[in-house]
Amino acid sequence: MSRKVFVAISRNHAWVWAHGLEPHTKPEVIEEPAINAEYQTILNKFFNGRNRSLLSPAFAERVLSHIKDADEIYLVGAGKGKASAVGNFVTYLRKQHPLFAEKVRRIETVDLESLTEAEVMAAGRKMYLRP
Repeated sequence: MSRKVFVAISRNHAWVWAHGLEPHTKPEVIEEPAINAEYQTILNKFFNGRNRSLLSPAFAERVLSHIKDADEIYLVGAGKGKASAVGNFVTYLRKQHPLFAEKVRRIETVDLESLTEAEVMAAGRKMYLRP
């Protein structure tokens, strides 16, 4: 049986369900602290609380270290274009780890800010069931 991993990723947070999506399962939380908190505050004000900075390579590598053993990867994230954390993560994988990028089975865009953890898990379960 293949090992499926579900990841919900934003610019500086990732929730990794590496052991299934049953209701009692808690995700591993990966956070990247702001390098310069004052600079981040200025960016957030400029972008009305929605900083569109690209995903940092260090953060992408931390997420990757949590999902290295996966056979299939399912990703959800918010944003479009340059603001898409999931898109930036997949681009990073394709450039830096092309063999690992082939394990990504499905990518979906959801509004992570407005969903509860249970709703994110439900989205993951639907992704698992789709052919």
